[in-house]
Amino acid sequence: MRWLETTEDNNRLTSVSFWERLKLDVESGEFWAEKIKDLYSEPVERLALAMENLPLPGAFKEAAIATRTLIRQKRKARDKYLEELELLYWLAAIDSFSIPYSKYLKQPGFNVMQSVPGEVIQGMDVRYSKLGYEKLNLLNKTDIKWLVESWGEPKSHATMHKLYKSVWQKYEKELPAKQEISLNEKLSNLGL
Repeated sequence: MRWLETTEDNNRLTSVSFWERLKLDVESGEFWAEKIKDLYSEPVERLALAMENLPLPGAFKEAAIATRTLIRQKRKARDKYLEELELLYWLAAIDSFSIPYSKYLKQPGFNVMQSVPGEVIQGMDVRYSKLGYEKLNLLNKTDIKWLVESWGEPKSHATMHKLYKSVWQKYEKELPAKQEISLNEKLSNLGL
């Protein structure tokens, strides 16, 4: 199950299977970040692999790269690319929910991001008029040009972290207890 499909009820189990899958990939020599390089000229497959590996920060970047390629292809063919532009914007918005480091936990912000169920993420309001583009680090100058061409100038600029700080703090405060349970389960499985 992908992170975006998780719920409050299954998020911890999905997190465990996510890390187990990554461990197996590394052990087999087929780490996703290496596999994705081979998909450079196949943006649909590249996007699918990146989406499977969200919320890893590198997966957001790879998904954005693949989506940009799809947009360029459609622009070149003079096709509509609104769905792809919406996806690119959504990726940038969701990426802005995380922070590099949680001072509260003294841990990478990724740990908190991963603990937030996908259903919570999917329920967040990512309207362009609220978030704008200036504070969304995943967007580049060309992306911004496409956004403004399609949707005009936004009313304001913010990050999802700023808009949903209370949601972040909720999961940030809950994480130590979840990590303790996970550690105890691992020790128990080892017979310790």
